[in-house]
Amino acid sequence: MTRIVDFLVEILERIGRFFGIRRKTDPNDPFAEPGRGRFRRILAALPAILVILAIVYVGVLFWRFCFYPGMDIAYPQRVIPQEGVILDRPEVTTPEMTQTDPGASTTTSADSGLPSGDTTAAGNSDPRTCAHSRIVQMQIGLVDLMVNQNPWVPGDPQYRLGFFGLIDFADTPWFDNKAAMQTGMLTVVRRVSLDLADTLGRVRGTSEADPDLQAAQGRLRVNERAWVLNNPFDPQLQTVMEGAEQSYRGAIPLYQSYNDRLGSCDALFDVRRDNLRTLVDRLAADLGSMASRLNTRSKAMQWSVEQKAFVEAGGNNRGYFDFRADNLFHEARGELFALHGVLQAVRQDFARTIEVSDLRQVWDRMEAHIAEGVRMNPSIVANGREDGTITPDHLAVMGEKLLRARANMVELRDILDR
Repeated sequence: MTRIVDFLVEILERIGRFFGIRRKTDPNDPFAEPGRGRFRRILAALPAILVILAIVYVGVLFWRFCFYPGMDIAYPQRVIPQEGVILDRPEVTTPEMTQTDPGASTTTSADSGLPSGDTTAAGNSDPRTCAHSRIVQMQIGLVDLMVNQNPWVPGDPQYRLGFFGLIDFADTPWFDNKAAMQTGMLTVVRRVSLDLADTLGRVRGTSEADPDLQAAQGRLRVNERAWVLNNPFDPQLQTVMEGAEQSYRGAIPLYQSYNDRLGSCDALFDVRRDNLRTLVDRLAADLGSMASRLNTRSKAMQWSVEQKAFVEAGGNNRGYFDFRADNLFHEARGELFALHGVLQAVRQDFARTIEVSDLRQVWDRMEAHIAEGVRMNPSIVANGREDGTITPDHLAVMGEKLLRARANMVELRDILDR
């Protein structure tokens, strides 16, 4: 060990002499090697310093990438009030009623005897609710969870660097789960932002699109991997741009501005029956896409109709040794996590349509299947055989939860079509 230390000290001395740096000598001790003891103490402490730095580094990784502040299944109760609902029918004004008379009484389509979702009457149709939208509130809450209460992991340089720059976090069983979950949440938030800007925030496409909703949608479309400085050879990202975290955070005041204007009847929020059908149909399509991806990853063998035999498929049965399976699992869990809150908000905004169309039992089953999927959180995701004894197939189980929820959404869509 002494020879190794002496060798390192000699290397440092030569580097110092190359740059014109010399060790100070002690004139009172001609037999000692001045400065050699200091170098030895530094080099002896260097391993301990490196170990401490490594422990701190890994601890920071665990805190940033493995903990989920605020992301529990009860978050919808904190984001939106659970008592009282928004009138989901556009107000129908009579000729003697004006927007400037706040004391005038209003008659909703249900009070007028109109079928649910019908906005035509003898009077003028006004698609204004004069109340905040729970869907918009949930969008604010979800974005706040993703980028304010938690760091945005997919665009974090430390995450993109990997473990000491040697191992991609996507190949680890823990450090990539939060990033995958946030990506799944973002998928739902983007979908809802599209419907808010294109259908819910305007009337049948004939009215002007709301500028706040459009601007918020644009901010949420920024690539989730974007940071301030990016790889100049990545065609999906500009070299210098606004980071994803800052862009998504900018959607919050835009949604707040829209909700404030909605509460003062200065904005439109069209909650007809067909808009609910469109929203549910698009969310069901997203779940179907994710279920297909889960099935592809978990299926190692598939039946060939042409060969009349089982052949290799695109997935595998590696069990706990499929280190990419957790990425897909937690992305699906993130979608269900966001849907868990969004659908509770939709239920309040479209309360009358759901009641008149008798959708409560189907809606209850849909929410239950989604919550069951969110509850799944194994320590290590396994991609084993479906009939395996030792290793489970978590992907297949998650896919079943998604397909059950999607089946309920299709049932809701069919009822709304009648």
